Amino acid sequence: MFQVMRFAIEEINNSTTLLPNVSLGYEIFDHCTDTKNLPSVFSFISKNGSIKPKEKLNNYQPKVIALTGPYGSTRTITIAPLITMDSIPLVNYGASSYALSNKLQYPSFIRTIPSNKNLIEMIIHIIQWFGWNWVAFLGSQDDYSSDGLKLFNKYISNTGICLAYQEAFSQKTNYSLTLKKIDMLNIKVVVVFAVPQYASNIIKTAIANNIQDKVWIASETWAMNQQLPREPGIGKIGTVIGITERLLTLPGFDKFIYKEREIIKAYSNVSDIQCESKTCNQDCDYCTSLSAEEIINENPTFSFAIYAAIYTIAHALHNVLQCNMNECHKNITVRPYMLLEPIKKLDFSLNGRQVKYDDNGDPTISFAVVLWNTETNPPRFEMVGTYDTYPEMTFTINNSRFPWHNSGSVPFSNCSVECKEGFSRKHDGYHSCCFLCIKCPRNSYVNYSWDPYTCSLCAESEWSDEGSTKCKNRSVDYLEVTEILSIIVMASATCLIILLIAMCCLFAHNYNTPVVKSAGGSMCFLMLTCLIMSTISVFFFFGKPSSVFCLLRNVAFAFFFTVFLSCMAVRSFQIVCVFKMAAKFPNIHSLWMCIYNY
Repeated sequence: MFQVMRFAIEEINNSTTLLPNVSLGYEIFDHCTDTKNLPSVFSFISKNGSIKPKEKLNNYQPKVIALTGPYGSTRTITIAPLITMDSIPLVNYGASSYALSNKLQYPSFIRTIPSNKNLIEMIIHIIQWFGWNWVAFLGSQDDYSSDGLKLFNKYISNTGICLAYQEAFSQKTNYSLTLKKIDMLNIKVVVVFAVPQYASNIIKTAIANNIQDKVWIASETWAMNQQLPREPGIGKIGTVIGITERLLTLPGFDKFIYKEREIIKAYSNVSDIQCESKTCNQDCDYCTSLSAEEIINENPTFSFAIYAAIYTIAHALHNVLQCNMNECHKNITVRPYMLLEPIKKLDFSLNGRQVKYDDNGDPTISFAVVLWNTETNPPRFEMVGTYDTYPEMTFTINNSRFPWHNSGSVPFSNCSVECKEGFSRKHDGYHSCCFLCIKCPRNSYVNYSWDPYTCSLCAESEWSDEGSTKCKNRSVDYLEVTEILSIIVMASATCLIILLIAMCCLFAHNYNTPVVKSAGGSMCFLMLTCLIMSTISVFFFFGKPSSVFCLLRNVAFAFFFTVFLSCMAVRSFQIVCVFKMAAKFPNIHSLWMCIYNY
């Protein structure tokens, strides 16, 4: 990481167009312990060895005009307030905590790596892509992991993903117990959002405990770890999917390292390298003995971020110094705060990637999904997917590149098996991902996109079979005149009408006979007429009904048939009175006859 920074500065100082006739100088501090970091930070932001917090920005000229680093969210959050207090640009390459995007707290913080917000969104995209919803989230007790867990819980709220298990590692963590709990919950997908130290511990413990057929999703801190893929037995634990920034080569870097190693080797033979600065915090006896190959083959995850951070400062200086292709203005005194506005407006291409920042000081996103291929020797990191936000948001994964360990099929990591069509869900436990499947009854349906937990009733004009996902419109059939059944009914009604008319004629011809009178006399004609009209209403029951037809077939039938039944009831009562009352109650019968005759 230090060599990438040196390479970028040397490249800029040798450029004839970016900062012509201007050389960048630097002072480096190894931020390796919290107990020794503050003296150097104070030294960087001091003016002639002292710090005046209330001094006006246009008069403030600290030791440096900008800083890059440190690596890690916790370390950055520790010192960022001291630096941003005086509007000194802090262009960071290794702190992804989303809290640092808050411009009210960190107004001069800019970063060249995506924030945890982008990383968590990428992880959720991967989980949804393969249809998983039952996952574990493992982190460490630091700002990086706690911020990631907070964002993960926030962004899965409406995705159908359930966080089945979570844990923050510490020095006393029992990794074997953690893995045992994950196995007991039948979790197949494990997100390890932790710094390399803890990520390495959990992976090595998984190998030792013979954990198999898991899917490990690695955050960018250890996605390109150079040692773990070489661990014996790493292939048995399952599939490791890493998320990292799209890797770019730095042309000329290898040549730079080989040349630098030769100089260091020659210098080491003459005398020991000693640190003369009071702020030196680097005690690395083996650093000079590292070969060029060891440096070149190190984890490249943050190489471009460091490279872009240095170029960001250089481009901002180019604008402040009003440089052209040949020279920069020498009479401009550069204050730290003067770089902030130009940095916000930067938009330049660097090795084929666009470098620009949003209002929060965060860069454009260009993630790569890498698959650990541990079958080869040495192991390889194969890019199997991409996620970009510039110039537009795109997310793709090549499914065919995944040699799943579970018989070649995507591992199943869901709390419950998805319900079949026509089955609604019923909550089973605390998590929404755990449910039972209940078949919807007739005339109801389940809409999975709207409410998978309810069998909704069909509308009155609709119907459905048992276990349906939608309702069907009821079809209306009309009894047509040309159908055989219609012809039979109409023929029968016609015969009945003819018979009733014939009876009317017969009764009219014999109207004064005792038989007709005893049958009811004039009431017989009323009853026969009502029966004829009721029978005629049958002819209006065929074909598509209209308002007139509905009146003629329903109201007319009901009216005439009611009159007919009323007459029948009265005539029946009369007959009972004649035959029964005369025999049982003679006196009452005589009274009835008097009243009737009257």
